[in-house]
Amino acid sequence: MSATYNWTYTAGSTIPVDLQLKLGPLAIADSADDVRPSNAVYIALSGNDLTGNGSRIYPLRTITEACRRFQAYNFLFIIGAGVYREGEINGGLNLLGDGDVVIDGTNLFGSFLLSTDIGSASYNVRFKGFTYFNGNNYSSGHFNSQFDGVGPGGPGFNYNSNYFRKNVMLNTSFYFDGPGAQYAIITNLIANSTFISSNVVFTGNTDNQKLGVNSCIFYNCNIYVASIPNYIDYCLFYQCNFRFDTSISTPFPATFYPNVPPGYTAYSNIADLQAACETAYGSGSVFANCRMEDPLFNNPAINDYSLSLGSPAKNAGYLGTFIGARSIAYAIKAASTASDGNFDLSSGVNVNVIDNYISLANATRNGSIKTNVIVNPGGGQVRKLLIYGFNADRQGQYVDSIADLDTTYKYAGDVLNAPAPYLVETGALVYNNAVFQPGDRLLTVTGLTTFSSVTGGTLREIVEAPQRHTIMARFSSGGPAVAAGTALVSGYWYYVNAGSISYNGITYNVGTCFKAVNTVTFSGSGSLIIAMGNEAFQHYEPGIQPTSNNMDDSRSGAIIRGNGDPAYVRGGYGTTEFPINAMFIQLYYIINVNNLKP
Repeated sequence: MSATYNWTYTAGSTIPVDLQLKLGPLAIADSADDVRPSNAVYIALSGNDLTGNGSRIYPLRTITEACRRFQAYNFLFIIGAGVYREGEINGGLNLLGDGDVVIDGTNLFGSFLLSTDIGSASYNVRFKGFTYFNGNNYSSGHFNSQFDGVGPGGPGFNYNSNYFRKNVMLNTSFYFDGPGAQYAIITNLIANSTFISSNVVFTGNTDNQKLGVNSCIFYNCNIYVASIPNYIDYCLFYQCNFRFDTSISTPFPATFYPNVPPGYTAYSNIADLQAACETAYGSGSVFANCRMEDPLFNNPAINDYSLSLGSPAKNAGYLGTFIGARSIAYAIKAASTASDGNFDLSSGVNVNVIDNYISLANATRNGSIKTNVIVNPGGGQVRKLLIYGFNADRQGQYVDSIADLDTTYKYAGDVLNAPAPYLVETGALVYNNAVFQPGDRLLTVTGLTTFSSVTGGTLREIVEAPQRHTIMARFSSGGPAVAAGTALVSGYWYYVNAGSISYNGITYNVGTCFKAVNTVTFSGSGSLIIAMGNEAFQHYEPGIQPTSNNMDDSRSGAIIRGNGDPAYVRGGYGTTEFPINAMFIQLYYIINVNNLKP
């Protein structure tokens, strides 16, 4: 069927494991592509709130419309990649980001999101610019999401069984709370999350409430402890200010770090922090296994809060896992000097590169640039491709916003496919008793296969919905050894696997990678292997783990296509699609000017 969006979560798919903590082992109900599943609704920027039915092929356009039509416990709002500029979305909603999803309430009057007295959940969603998030709630869960500029006053974790795991909070006020002794055993679990320049409040903890804060990073935060903060373990604090008392009725400071609110104190070590807690509440054993060190984020200037290889948060969490929301990863840094960054400046097309910023030289033309080859020595499984934020207005998400159209125009009286989506190209026309103007989309229905023209109207069928790729990548486990005195291949990348070598007057030591720019031979006692030759770049999704279709349907087979390709076939690990393990990785970023529209 035409124009099916390349959804990750389709009929029969199970939801992510983290989200199952809140919703249980839920699977998306079986349905045809043009029929909405009984327990889910699909939303995409290519959808239509008037003619869409919430199916994979006919998604709705806005979360607001989906919320108006559907609200039910264990019901999924599956959201396609893109920026949704919506506010005042209300109700117990379960939002599942299918790709790189941003919900932006910036400058929307009175905006608030998921303010509700029933449960709500999110997975893989970035919330930006909301004035309130998640009021009194029952059994909420937020996973692998990001909250940017949300507050003051939320999210709040009141009442029972709330989960907050693998999330990033930026410039946000966050309230950990409990209602009191009348409720039996209440558990609020906050784990592996990262709080950046945020105001955090711990309050309302009693003996029957279990506020578990585990393996989190607090970086440049103002933290107010309004009661005994039980169960705060294996956390890392860096440049944070604390206040221990119960005197503030409105606990959120008016500003964020680096401003130090009245009554807040910075402590130089965990022992001093525990002593202050002991003085205030008679308990100094709260911050067990906690540390005060810089987490060494890879590149916070572009909101990359993954941990560098030398981070003290590595293997420091509960049961030896990492601390924080983002695991160990390799940095990708833009710099005007090639040796200071991770981009191959010679590959740039129509781009300007300065420190931490890449922009188009000519704003009317597309641009592109490749990274240097990234060395992954253990050949570990690739978890996610970094989104480099140079698509300014689209918040760094790389969705091809242009639908692919059939080359054949349809005129009044021509037979149309049905059901199928069409775009009105020129003039006005009438179909199914409705008038459509240029730029409108319509969905044909069975039995109505022609239209009439009002002013020379023409149609073209939408044969592929907006694609979900502009990040490309190629992978290699390394090629053959190269003997000293052998001419190198210009454009190939080489890895020094022993000793050191000299090429073009530059010395490269073991463990380094370089690009050959000519056919000059190398010298030295070290040895080389080919890291990357003429492997093809494939399309991959930026918001989820890269997977591939392989030759012979085998994990060890050569890659046919990546999971950002419109022809990608989904199945499941070990069947049709496979995770990627590679020793060498190269990314290829493309800036499409048509994607820069708000």
